[in-house]
Amino acid sequence: MTPVLVTHPGLQHSHQLALALYERSLLQSFWSGVPVVAEGETLPWWLPAGYRSKVRTVDIPRALRRHPARFQLALRMSNRVNLGIPASDMVHRVFHWFDHWAARQIRQFKPKVVVAYENAAFHTFQAAKAIGARCVLDAAAFHHQTAARLLGTPATPYTPEINRRKDEEIRLADLILTCSPLAAESYIANGVPGDRLRPMMLGAERPPGLPGWQAHDGPPRFVFAGALSRLKSIDSIVAAFRRLHAEGIAYDLEFVGGVADAELLRSVLATPHARHTPNVPQSELFSILARADCLLLPSRFDSFGMVVAEAMACGTPAVVSTNTGAKAMIEAFPGSGWIVEPGVESLHAQLRQLAQRPEQLHAARSMARQSGDAFSWASYRQRAGELFEEFVQ
Repeated sequence: MTPVLVTHPGLQHSHQLALALYERSLLQSFWSGVPVVAEGETLPWWLPAGYRSKVRTVDIPRALRRHPARFQLALRMSNRVNLGIPASDMVHRVFHWFDHWAARQIRQFKPKVVVAYENAAFHTFQAAKAIGARCVLDAAAFHHQTAARLLGTPATPYTPEINRRKDEEIRLADLILTCSPLAAESYIANGVPGDRLRPMMLGAERPPGLPGWQAHDGPPRFVFAGALSRLKSIDSIVAAFRRLHAEGIAYDLEFVGGVADAELLRSVLATPHARHTPNVPQSELFSILARADCLLLPSRFDSFGMVVAEAMACGTPAVVSTNTGAKAMIEAFPGSGWIVEPGVESLHAQLRQLAQRPEQLHAARSMARQSGDAFSWASYRQRAGELFEEFVQ
């Protein structure tokens, strides 16, 4: 019997893990709130356009998948109706609802191993333990105590319950997957034994037919992709480039993505030679990354930073912070990018050097592509498949 069940209230990278298991005949079933489709499969006509945009094509047969839409639709409805609940708490509550739903199905399926994701595994793991199944927690973020210390987000009335469930998920897990060695270190720092942790670096794949980078006249092209937030150090990026402008150093700067802080958007638009492009489809984002000379992700903290893998899949080097998990891609392939301390001073010094010597950016493209190849989704599935083959024995 194929022994592994994978559950996720949204999607994140769960479809890649499920595919890795399916490729090794280890997948019993894959349950995700955001659906995936196999090649040639059509989506229901009534699915909202915003929901459709999240759908990925994955070669997992329909018979091995369940996609209850009620959870994501509840999130969409809550965004339109003022329920008096903070938006972040509403996301957690819906994830907990999915957790209840998944737990009720466990006895029928009787898996040997259950993979569930952070903040949606509490009841699922309790049900799994009741039938003797082993539990794997896939944790997309830093340990919540480290995240609270670094981010400083004010607590809500629901925060204690969220953290209580996260602590219990960690306790019940036989194995915890993290997105990077940096994220694993945060769990160790909070008392989780290292032998229960396994960093599992994520990946990206360059779309077929994507035009490659072309040498160009004019200043170097820097790009940031992601939400405009202090977490991603947008304020530091803006301050560093304003200094470059004051020093008479030429550059081209593009920000791509949503707006988490309207004040930061105003700051971006007031920065010389900078522009903002709202959220774009994934294919267009890859085209922007491929045209750029350098990606910027000097986050205050980031358990991975998927856009770094996406940029390097295009051969575009990156500047990341010491608090960004994807720095491991640069550490594994020195010369594929640059690692700076969070904050304006270190970032400005590095950007100044690169803007004045753009040949460094061009020379880094070869190593960036090698890093992108090594940390592709195919590589992730290979590593994940080997891990689970050993784990289920």
